[in-house]
Amino acid sequence: MRVTELLLGYFLVKIMVCDAEGEPSRTGDEFMLVTGFNDSKEGEVTESPHTEDKCRGYYDVMGQWDPPFVCQTGNYLYCCGTCGFRFCCAFKSSRLDQTTCKNYDTPPWMMTGRPPPKVDVAQESSKDKTNLIVYVICGVVAILALIGIFTKLGLEKSHRPHRENMSR
Repeated sequence: MRVTELLLGYFLVKIMVCDAEGEPSRTGDEFMLVTGFNDSKEGEVTESPHTEDKCRGYYDVMGQWDPPFVCQTGNYLYCCGTCGFRFCCAFKSSRLDQTTCKNYDTPPWMMTGRPPPKVDVAQESSKDKTNLIVYVICGVVAILALIGIFTKLGLEKSHRPHRENMSR
């Protein structure tokens, strides 16, 4: 019973004090300046809140150039993801160390403009002989088929009864 009361009290305090994202709500009237408790000196500048992060331009896994972009929308302030797929995220712990990535130059497999390597002529001639044999065989079969068709037509014409002097 005591545990239930403590949990209920904790959640009520969370609801009353925190905003929708679970962070303590901070409006202009609620700020309280406390100094001297964290060994900081007067006038010493502490780290300012992170406002944006820049994702460098890179070549993705398909060889497509993705231009640089800045992460500054809402809570998405950090450049995250992998070297080949980058996006903005809200967690500093997931931030991508872009200095380790190597995909800032054109990939070697995408470089064009060079002529294809020359193929050995000896290998090409063996392919040509194989193709030549196939062409010869197909040509002979086609000629035999034509001879058969014309022979049949000739025989049918010669076996027809002969018609003499048919007039109109």
